[in-house]
Amino acid sequence: MRPLPVLRALFLRLTEGRLTPWVKQIPTVVTFVVAIAVLVLTRMPVSSWGQFAASVALVALGTLASLVLPWRRIAAPWSVLIPCASFVSIALLRLATGGSDSPFGVLLIIPVIWVASEPGAWNPLIAGVGAAFALLLPPALDSSALTLGELARDLLTPFVLLVAAVIVNEVARRVREAAEARDRVKDEFLGLVSHELRNPLTSVLGFLELLTMGPDPLTDAQRGYIDIAQRNAKRLQGLVGDLLATAQAGEGAFTLQTAPTALNDVVAQSVASAMPAAEAADVSLEAALGASVTLTADAVRLGQAVDNLISNALKFTPAGGTVTVSTGVHGEDAVITVRDTGVGIPAEELEHLSERFYRASTAHAIPGIGLGLTVVRQIATAHGGHLDVDSAEGRGTAFALALPLHPQH
Repeated sequence: MRPLPVLRALFLRLTEGRLTPWVKQIPTVVTFVVAIAVLVLTRMPVSSWGQFAASVALVALGTLASLVLPWRRIAAPWSVLIPCASFVSIALLRLATGGSDSPFGVLLIIPVIWVASEPGAWNPLIAGVGAAFALLLPPALDSSALTLGELARDLLTPFVLLVAAVIVNEVARRVREAAEARDRVKDEFLGLVSHELRNPLTSVLGFLELLTMGPDPLTDAQRGYIDIAQRNAKRLQGLVGDLLATAQAGEGAFTLQTAPTALNDVVAQSVASAMPAAEAADVSLEAALGASVTLTADAVRLGQAVDNLISNALKFTPAGGTVTVSTGVHGEDAVITVRDTGVGIPAEELEHLSERFYRASTAHAIPGIGLGLTVVRQIATAHGGHLDVDSAEGRGTAFALALPLHPQH
């Protein structure tokens, strides 16, 4: 196997395909490691080992913060503090390795891009100020007089980085707006189609029900035909419901009716409802419920999410396999885990699972349109939670729906 696809698969496996602060910090870590290796191999003189150690410690502290802090519950702008710490660490590294003549000013491009690409008109200024601090601190502390060329270099470089930050911020803003506009068009279309399909489907199901209640007895063949029609109409009704849910989420109309909700009761009802489908598929469906937990949640939406996860697991588990639904508490979250022994998902495809209509390569022979997981993730997000996945091709999949025990208001 070629090395680049292997490295890409490993990267996606470690990061789950999300641009979290930790993922954004990876380039900084890599460039600092390379910089230290260059310093050691070239035996570059270090004027202050204390400043050098402080520089490395600051990068390590920022990296640790990017790994351990619960960024899902922290306002996104606060993550900019991590690259701002990198500006300070680069300034210290330059002070320790030649000041204005240090070659490590080139490292600034990484935190500048990080800060500038974040939403917000102030971010280019933050990036420019950080770069200016890292570049101008050494000459400011140097008692020797600067030549005109050195002064021009020290003043021009922060200005160039500021202009680059403005350009990066504008490009990132336009990309986000284009994606949002595209999603709005999709949401409007999905909402229109869903509304137009709901009423006819309701009528079809109603008349099928009337046929079964008619005065004339039905033959076994006729009842079988009606059962097939009802089953397919209900399946189509479920798909329309998923379409409408995704459209509402995109339009900002995805609302919750929250109330104290017993988590185990919701999960137990979903497991009971899925038992006939599990028996028909010859798949063992098991529940492993932990201690009773009460959440402030929308029981209907939460049940929809669990139904989708169980249905998904049953579809992708061959006969003789097992699907286990468990509940528990992890830190400040209540967690619902649906684990199967099915076909699994290739590591390089995990990042696409939240995309609407996306289907993994292992799912092409299985009916579906790729909306179930999108709906689950939207329900999780609306509750202030998140959906995690652990899977590999050939060894099954586990989806963990985490919901905060004490949601923030």
